Amino acid sequence: MILKEQIVPEALYYKEENQRIYLKGEGHITAILCADLRELVFSRFEQGEAIESFYIDLSDCDYMDSTFMGLLVGFNKRMLKLMKKRITIVRPSETARGLMEGLGLTSLVDIVDEPVLFPKDMTNINQTKGASVDLLLHSHENLMELSEENKKKFAALHSVLKSQKDKEQ
Repeated sequence: MILKEQIVPEALYYKEENQRIYLKGEGHITAILCADLRELVFSRFEQGEAIESFYIDLSDCDYMDSTFMGLLVGFNKRMLKLMKKRITIVRPSETARGLMEGLGLTSLVDIVDEPVLFPKDMTNINQTKGASVDLLLHSHENLMELSEENKKKFAALHSVLKSQKDKEQ
């Protein structure tokens, strides 16, 4: 009997509507999708137009890597700085909530367990760029700022990434 390799889908869907940003994660959300997401969201922040809310639906997310969680911290920091508001995590799955709790994200963001109406015609963020050393480094530095425990968890990775970045310059 031949077993087919099981592929776990990973997808991020994005839409901005009425000064609200909507992001929905499905499956395994990893660094593979983070470069395009980072560019999209931070370019929106740079436009300077007000953002009323930033909703992230993680109800169908069954895994998030540290790069994606570090990016969430970065989004939250930017929202606080520019709009004096936090991002809102909508109905995180049990796994997503556990991963966020493990790194201390739940104290930074708003979490709602009731549904938020998301637009129907969201755009699937496709992978066009690889996760750069800069993206990985900044995402993990965001996580390291949250706690001493995180500093210890990511110290070795941070050292390697910092070394790689220094070589690139």
